[in-house]
Amino acid sequence: MIYSGDTYNFLLSLNHTDGTVPSVSVAPLITIVQMGSNLPVASAQAMTLVPGTTLVYAYAWSTAGVADGDYLAVVSYAADGATINNRFLERVRIGDSRITGLVALDQTVARDATVAKDATVAHQTDLAALNPANSATVLAIKAKTDSLPINPASQDTLVTLLGLLTDTHDASLGTWTIDKTQNPKVMNFLRLDGSVLASFQVTEDSNSAARTRL
Repeated sequence: MIYSGDTYNFLLSLNHTDGTVPSVSVAPLITIVQMGSNLPVASAQAMTLVPGTTLVYAYAWSTAGVADGDYLAVVSYAADGATINNRFLERVRIGDSRITGLVALDQTVARDATVAKDATVAHQTDLAALNPANSATVLAIKAKTDSLPINPASQDTLVTLLGLLTDTHDASLGTWTIDKTQNPKVMNFLRLDGSVLASFQVTEDSNSAARTRL
C-alpha cells in the first residue's frame, strides 16, 4: 500500500523479448498524470539507468503532498530508430480506497509510530547512555545540584529580602528632610534616586520628640 509521502520507484526494461538489446538514442522520460483530472504531477522526468543492469531504467517518485487517487505513468524514448511517445508504463494508487475515515487515520498513525517515527523515540540503549556512570555531562550537572541547599529559599522570599535590603540601603545612605512649615511637622526619607522611601509625622515638646509613620 502506498500513502502520500512515500517514495515509489517506477522501473522500465527496454530489452527485446528475444533477449537482444536495442540501441537507445533517447533515454526514457516519464510523465505521471492524475487520472480523473488528467493533470500531470510530473512531466518529462528523466529515468536513470540502473547500474549493473541491461537497459533497466528507474525513476523515484516522491509522493509528498500528492492527493489520494489513481495515477497513470507513461514513458517516451527512442530506440532502434523508432520514437515511442507516451507508452503506458504503470498505474499507481495512492491511499486505500477500501479503508476510509477513522480507520484509515488510525492505520496511518500506527504506521508512522512504528516505522517512520522510530528514529524520534527513545530506546533502552539511549536511556542507558544517560546513566550518570556513563555520561560526563550528567555527572557535571549532578555535581552542581548536589551542592544546592536541602531547603533553598523560594523565589518570593528572595524578592522580599531584596526589597528589604534595598530599603535599608536607601534609608542609611539616602536623604531625610523635615518640613517645619506643617503642623505637625513632616519628615521624609528619600532614596538615593530622590524618590520618597517613607514619610513620618514628627511631634515634640520640651522633654521629648517622636516620629509616627504616615
